[in-house]
Amino acid sequence: MALAASWSVAIVAQEKITGYVYDASRNAIAGATVVMLSSADSAYINGGVSDAQGRFVMPRPRCKWMMAVSCLGYETAVVRPDGDSVAVTLIEAQHRLGEVTVRSSRPVSQLTPGGFRYKIRGTALAHAGRLEDVLASMPLVRKTGSGYDVMGRGQAVFFVDNRRIYDLSELDRLSSVDIESIEVVANPGSEYDASVKAVVRIATYANFARGLSVDARSTWYQNRNASVVEQLGLRYSAQRWTAYNNLEYRSDNDLTLKDLTQTVYVDTLWNEVSNEQEHRRHNRIENTTGIDWQIGRQSYVGGRYMLTFDTYSRMDLSSDNSVYADGKPYDQLLTTGLQRGHGNRSHFVNAYYSGAIGGFKANADFDYLRSTTETDNEYDEASRAGSSRSFTAVSRVNNRMMSLRASAGHKLWRGDATVGVEYVRTRRNDNYLSTLDEMPTAQSLLRETQRAAFADYSVLTRVGLFGLGVRVENARFTFHPGNGEGDVSQSFTKVYPHLSWGIRVGQLQAQLLYSTEVNRPTYRQLSKIVLYGSRYTWQMGNPMLQPEYVHGLTLQGVWRMVQFQLGYSDTRNAIINWGTQSYAQGALSIMSYRNLPSVKEMRLAVVVSKSFGAWTPQVTTVVNKQFLNLATSMGTYCLGCPIWIVKLSNNFRLGRTLSFFVTADYQSPGDYRNVHLSRHMWSVDFNAVKTFCHDRLSVQLKINDIFDSKKDGNDIYNDRMVMHLLNRYDFRAVSLTLGYKLNSKDDTSHSHSDADKEVKRL
Repeated sequence: MALAASWSVAIVAQEKITGYVYDASRNAIAGATVVMLSSADSAYINGGVSDAQGRFVMPRPRCKWMMAVSCLGYETAVVRPDGDSVAVTLIEAQHRLGEVTVRSSRPVSQLTPGGFRYKIRGTALAHAGRLEDVLASMPLVRKTGSGYDVMGRGQAVFFVDNRRIYDLSELDRLSSVDIESIEVVANPGSEYDASVKAVVRIATYANFARGLSVDARSTWYQNRNASVVEQLGLRYSAQRWTAYNNLEYRSDNDLTLKDLTQTVYVDTLWNEVSNEQEHRRHNRIENTTGIDWQIGRQSYVGGRYMLTFDTYSRMDLSSDNSVYADGKPYDQLLTTGLQRGHGNRSHFVNAYYSGAIGGFKANADFDYLRSTTETDNEYDEASRAGSSRSFTAVSRVNNRMMSLRASAGHKLWRGDATVGVEYVRTRRNDNYLSTLDEMPTAQSLLRETQRAAFADYSVLTRVGLFGLGVRVENARFTFHPGNGEGDVSQSFTKVYPHLSWGIRVGQLQAQLLYSTEVNRPTYRQLSKIVLYGSRYTWQMGNPMLQPEYVHGLTLQGVWRMVQFQLGYSDTRNAIINWGTQSYAQGALSIMSYRNLPSVKEMRLAVVVSKSFGAWTPQVTTVVNKQFLNLATSMGTYCLGCPIWIVKLSNNFRLGRTLSFFVTADYQSPGDYRNVHLSRHMWSVDFNAVKTFCHDRLSVQLKINDIFDSKKDGNDIYNDRMVMHLLNRYDFRAVSLTLGYKLNSKDDTSHSHSDADKEVKRL
């Protein structure tokens, strides 16, 4: 949509400059970069990108100005328009240009609907190595064990060129030099599923390469143990179609240490102190094959198939548990365990259409996922107070997911409108068989069907850009315990409105948003199957969990080199981990989940960035504060201590072929839900990239967590139970990567898949 593609200028309540970009045959050029400059000193004023119709809109500046329009494969055009409209014709480049260095000052970010867009091309981050290295220096984004979080919002879902990413390993194949921009959406609109907390959208260069392309990379990774990653991407592009195959082999060797102290206040004061170690070795092969076909000037159709399977999966566990009753030794458990995976496989199929139908911009996606996970478990448990025992357990999980999404957009009155529908159906079978009498055989079946319809409308007025979106979702959930108990069924129909208002005053761009969202419990949180930790600790789900509903209000904007975001949210039915004691055995702790009536939070984020020659520093400061009084049988805990996060990124570009990056990250103690973060957590990372042979060959050296300081401590408050957990991850590591590219750019797809939320819940 034109307004969305040029948001930084569309929110201007003043006279506009409207333009179109064409080639010599008068065909519209999409994705052309339009830069507005001062005629006096060529200073940067504003910028944007042409949409699918070649259209762009910009505010008329008060000074004399000119415009530079460029696109890969075309000569750059410089125009000095006289009126309010302009048509720019680009001529195809007739020869290969040498390197041109352009130095200018631009804003740190560009305001977009719901978030911020950051330019990567032409900056030091374009030479950071891979996408994960770019994200490490991005404001508001932090890497976690399960993915990437947008600070203060939660885990993000990813799009690359409008294609939904299902496996984060796909991101690791994307090179930084092929990234045009990254958009961080902290307030997703109604076009996204209501469960999506944050979105990261990555735009790559237009792909004009023809023939065969090769992208090969080999990584050696060393912490306490050694790991390797081998990747090979092949791609063949003709005039209207592109076929590609990406093959990846990973051999991971990880070690995790956990220290746990658990105190239970019942008739007997129980204390458990445990030291655990998990050594995981995992070999995986992942292969993706796909084809994209251009069937019209702006219309594409295609599909892809992804196969993932484990060639080797083993985890060795050991723990030492000391149990005390009223301060006196009660028992000591020495446990060793072995978990083996059996050729776990995942099949994923996607088919899509993106283009125009009768004047409408249309998109459609179909997704199908089928996966099987089977694990054998062996445990040897030596007890000083009771009988020692050995037992085995087999766990098998089958997942099925089918998703269909379709949308259409068109001009309506003075604005842009989009409507769409979604349908998602999921099925999960859990089977658990144990030789331990306390852990009987269990079978369960989970079924869920989701239907949704959404509509968005944005219009530019004299007082700013207004946006209105609404999403209606119906979810039906059924749990079959398989143990003779009755089925548990839930059905929800909810309306999720989204409102926005954006203005520009001088150099200030600001936006006020109201949003609603839902966070559905994962299938593991819903399943009643009991997971064995030790004879004193069990884990199980709660099929009576209700989804979380979140109401949020956000003010965000950009002023010169400063980016800011102020938000308030109210989460109803907030889901927390919750521990209770067994009535039959007081020493047994049962960990599960429950809902809280409400948790209110405030969030403030400020980003400051400025370039000093070859050095670009960037400081991100985030503070999150919740308002929660947690009532337990032991009394009420006031959990309102704020969490401070500070991130300092230093990017250096030395010449054309050498870049290095130093990133420092700090997190203070504070409260989140029923957890008190009890330790200061910080880390320092280093990354250097050197290229050779006209950037075809690259060498990358990384040192993560240089001072081995990234350890987190948590105090978890439950009913009659307090847990103190210290996680000592094996994050400090050195890695060396060799890469080679031949006539290669990362594959571009136009899919708009929207089923990742279900994959994450499986």
